[in-house]
Amino acid sequence: MNNKISIAAITVGMFAAGSAFAQDAEIATWSGFRKGAASFTFDDGAPSHVTDAGPMFKKYGYKATFNVVVNWNPNWSGFQGLADEGHEIASHSNSHGNNMSGEEASSKKAIEGKIKQKYGIITVAYPNCNVPNESAVKQNYIVGRICNGSWKGMNDEMGKDGPSNWAQVPATMTGAEGQLKSTNDFTGRMQKVIQSNGWAAFLTHGFQGKQNGNANYSPTDINAIDGALKWAQQNDKDIWVAPMGHVAMYLKERKASKVEASSSGGNITVKLTHNIADNISKYDYPLSIRVKYDGSKAEVKQGDAKLESKIDGGYVYFDAVPNAGDIVISGGEAPKPESSSSSEPPASSSSKVEESSSSGTSALPMQAFDDRHLAAYVDASGYITVQGAQGLNITVFNSLGNVVRTTKGIGFVQKVYTGAKGMYVVKIGNQAKAVNIK
Repeated sequence: MNNKISIAAITVGMFAAGSAFAQDAEIATWSGFRKGAASFTFDDGAPSHVTDAGPMFKKYGYKATFNVVVNWNPNWSGFQGLADEGHEIASHSNSHGNNMSGEEASSKKAIEGKIKQKYGIITVAYPNCNVPNESAVKQNYIVGRICNGSWKGMNDEMGKDGPSNWAQVPATMTGAEGQLKSTNDFTGRMQKVIQSNGWAAFLTHGFQGKQNGNANYSPTDINAIDGALKWAQQNDKDIWVAPMGHVAMYLKERKASKVEASSSGGNITVKLTHNIADNISKYDYPLSIRVKYDGSKAEVKQGDAKLESKIDGGYVYFDAVPNAGDIVISGGEAPKPESSSSSEPPASSSSKVEESSSSGTSALPMQAFDDRHLAAYVDASGYITVQGAQGLNITVFNSLGNVVRTTKGIGFVQKVYTGAKGMYVVKIGNQAKAVNIK
């Protein structure tokens, strides 16, 4: 039988996931079983980060980290818009003094009063590269970012297990005063971490010839970053580009997690757990899993959530959230044509929704997200992805108004659908947004 499952009552991963590998189940070193990771970080809250960086990252389906200075009056509305699109907004102190000691908690609180995102502010970048009170940093953030590691006798890139000190996470300076100036400089670093299974972070201030406000140190050619993102998209199977805080959550969870798999009644049940506990994050970023499987079809569910999955090379691949319940893999059903199911489209509203004016989606009345913890977008791999939807019903409609996916939100971020190119509407709870798979 095609749907026969090859494993029988096995238990794997009794050790931390950094070393947990067995023939039948594995947690990926990096999301999507990619070979390396890269994070683009931007300091000082420049106007050009909203007007130029945001659209550039949207073009390629990637997300970045934007570190803002409270007292420099950043464009809070603009940075909230970036948060709504899935970017990470982080702290760069209140005053940008020589050392931000004493501002670790207050800058976090001040930015959280302006920016709404699921975890609040979990990353801090130090002004002038000076490490403040490490204890205060670790009480308020999961990542404290320095500048070039080589300036402190460290490597500029990290290995697969991350930094030795989470209050001193390196990022290489870009631009006129930095080491990375051209597209080739960026892609060279990404190629390096692909080869080493490591993680590289980049530190950019303003852009040459753009409106940078106070971000006038070491301006970077925006075309160099555009070229780097284009290269990353072309090599997305190998390099994971994600915000610094997101990569940190994944890495910490992966190192602390264990996975147990067993077979019974024709199904595989996978248990994915970790014991991380602090007051900063719930650590519910999805980990990428593969399980040995010899079927031709599979349905993967975690609680009420139907997970996106694929079968390749004798494995079924999926992303799942630790501590969010058992994951059940069954034989599944043949996929239905997109036009074969329908449901009530999102409730009518006069609110404008991004990208909703083409490909027939205007026939689907909808309302824009007004809960600033929610985000929906298409990532570089072509997956419709949501953030902040834990516990909410999610429905994806195609341009004809037919349902192509129903699921439940789990964890911080979740892939919910991938399919033919075109416009789709993502309904989360009673709110909706149009997105475009290109």
